[in-house]
Amino acid sequence: MKSFIIALFVVGAFCSMHEQLMRDLYAQWKQTHNKAYMSDTENDYRFTVFKRNYLDILQSNAQGDNAKLGLNKFADLTSEEFGAKYTGYYPKPTNAIVKTFDHSKLPASVNWVTAGAVTPVKNQGDCGSCWAFSSTGSLEGLYFINNTNLVSFSEQNFVDCVTEDDGCDGGEMTDALTYSAQNGIETEADYPYTGEDGTCTFDSSIAYHPNDGYYAVTIKSEQDLLAAIVGQPISIGVEADQLAFQFYTSGVIKSGCGDAVDHGVLAVGYTTVDGTQAYYVKNSWGADWGDNGFLYISTNPKPNEGNGVCGILSGPVYPYKN
Repeated sequence: MKSFIIALFVVGAFCSMHEQLMRDLYAQWKQTHNKAYMSDTENDYRFTVFKRNYLDILQSNAQGDNAKLGLNKFADLTSEEFGAKYTGYYPKPTNAIVKTFDHSKLPASVNWVTAGAVTPVKNQGDCGSCWAFSSTGSLEGLYFINNTNLVSFSEQNFVDCVTEDDGCDGGEMTDALTYSAQNGIETEADYPYTGEDGTCTFDSSIAYHPNDGYYAVTIKSEQDLLAAIVGQPISIGVEADQLAFQFYTSGVIKSGCGDAVDHGVLAVGYTTVDGTQAYYVKNSWGADWGDNGFLYISTNPKPNEGNGVCGILSGPVYPYKN
């Protein structure tokens, strides 16, 4: 993958608009990602989208002040198509208790992945179930912290059984965390992911009970979010239907996305990358996306009227166990 991304920048540097080179690049990309289309008309349309995305990627990378982008598996999708297929978070007003944090002595960095509290990157596919993946991630982290045992919980359990939400058509982390507090949740092994809406087959006799409820983090407060992350992985919402997210490969996202949050992800730490403090975020688009399935988002609270880069400060929540 990395060699392919390097190759595309070489092509861009020498001849970004030559039609035959573009078609050769497109053919190589299709082979790399096992892409095939039903008709020549569809193929030609996807080539047009691919070429537009490629030029946008080159333009973004040429600016040099944001994350690096590349032609990944989503390069044949418009931003509208991408958002419709691979997001699925619909935030609702919440009456959750907002906890206060002591952020006077924050450590320089936190990484719950290396601490053992984060399961391997998962893949929601083209089901809009990001909200379920964000929720299982925060529950997995809490359960590990309380039991020193990492258990992969079932997103499909949420997709099928959280009746307040719409499964693959979208949902909310607070609904999922409320469901697990009231009912428990099965493991991934017992209730495997299908990526489709299904009938609820929840078995309470084998369910885990990782949480008793959830708290909210103060909105528009990067200091409180950082302090919350010190305690455990945090479910967050971001706007992901943008170029900076769709084609992210490395570096820190500092701009290029708004705060119309549409995607649930998991904050699993923070650190400083090339002089920029950034949240370390686990996504649910597979390990072949981004930085092995992860990304960095700047902790700068100023963009989007205080909602932070990509709206990351607009509604973080996390489960608790009494």
